[in-house]
Amino acid sequence: MNATVHRLYPQPAPLAGFLRIGQTGQRRLETLHAAGRFSYRRVVFDAAHLGAQIGLLKLLKVRGCEIVLDPNFAEMATAGRSLGAVGRLRWANPERPWAPTDFKPARNADLAKLIAEFAVRHGVDAVLTPSHLIESVTGGWHTLDLQLCEWLRQELDRLGGREIAIDYQLIATNAVLKDEQQRRQLIGSIVELPIENIWLRISGAGATATGAMTRHLIEAIRDLHQFAKPLVADCAGGFSGLATLALGAVGGISHGVGLKETFRAADWKSPRGGGGSSRRIYVPDLDRHFTEEQLNKIFEARGGRSRFACNDTSCCPRGKEDMFDNADAHFITQRARQLSDLAKVNEERRPDYFLLHHLDPAVRSARYAARLKIIDEKVRGAVKDAGTRLVRLRDAIGDLHSQDENTTRSRPLAFRGGGTAIGAVLGR
Repeated sequence: MNATVHRLYPQPAPLAGFLRIGQTGQRRLETLHAAGRFSYRRVVFDAAHLGAQIGLLKLLKVRGCEIVLDPNFAEMATAGRSLGAVGRLRWANPERPWAPTDFKPARNADLAKLIAEFAVRHGVDAVLTPSHLIESVTGGWHTLDLQLCEWLRQELDRLGGREIAIDYQLIATNAVLKDEQQRRQLIGSIVELPIENIWLRISGAGATATGAMTRHLIEAIRDLHQFAKPLVADCAGGFSGLATLALGAVGGISHGVGLKETFRAADWKSPRGGGGSSRRIYVPDLDRHFTEEQLNKIFEARGGRSRFACNDTSCCPRGKEDMFDNADAHFITQRARQLSDLAKVNEERRPDYFLLHHLDPAVRSARYAARLKIIDEKVRGAVKDAGTRLVRLRDAIGDLHSQDENTTRSRPLAFRGGGTAIGAVLGR
């Protein structure tokens, strides 16, 4: 008699997906919530825009979501982000960007008090530390950031916010993260603070990261597992962000709705330009956003619409029309499903699963797209660039995984919202 051997895997470790609400679009998100299509259970609100988003915050709190507050402190020290809504916050300097020499013990305590009062008043579950962009460990910001974290914990406790957690926000250049001595020094000074998780916002990471950048990022982050704090890749969208999850470098990723999917420190060095931007629509098979005009050029080519218009009837019942008319809902649904699909797989099998079921199909789609007879030269070039990036990402991640032996993984994140969790990736 032949016996069938079944290999039993332990329950998959949960993955955390955080949605950054961003500056605008709360009305559309409220509409998604009302329709039962808001899939995320962890959300991040910018303090600078929360005044116009109180209604959405209350809806998500009632639902039991985990509410995280970003005090937007880093932006206050940069020429390109310190004005506008950020500059109107009570802990901003309305005259100019903050400089390290502006801070003294009394001012540190006062700023921490103002942030703590704001967090308690809005009933958030966690607050990101008031941190700054770190371009060198020897610079003046890092020591100040450590002190501000300590002060923030004291003020939260004093004001009745003992249940509000603090997550450390490490914002750094890629050069700092790649430098073994600097990254260990940074994290070594952070782990003793009264924090739960460490958020990594690294310049160059995210949706537009190259295969080489993504690989180097994963290798550098793995070195931080020795400090035993759960890690979140912030502003890390696209397949690059998903790769950091699949290979266990981090336990969670955070991104916006087509925005804040990547971070570039250089963008903070100069003031923003004026003018608006066209609506951008996510195409999962090519792992990038296109404008409506660009997508129409792709769909005009024979085979373009049938392959790249959303064919998921539970997401876009009318295909292209819903994809265009409800671009935010389409994006949130598709990204949440990517996360949930990875979350159902045991962590030992996730790298292989990600390569076989996410990256490989995307590479095949990109090769198909490259053969389309797209008339517009610029759109044809954009499609080609997307395909080249996907192939290089697949090659880099595949080679890294083939060399992995007894690799470490980030600790999973605890869910801190109320209510009953509804899924491994978006709940507990």
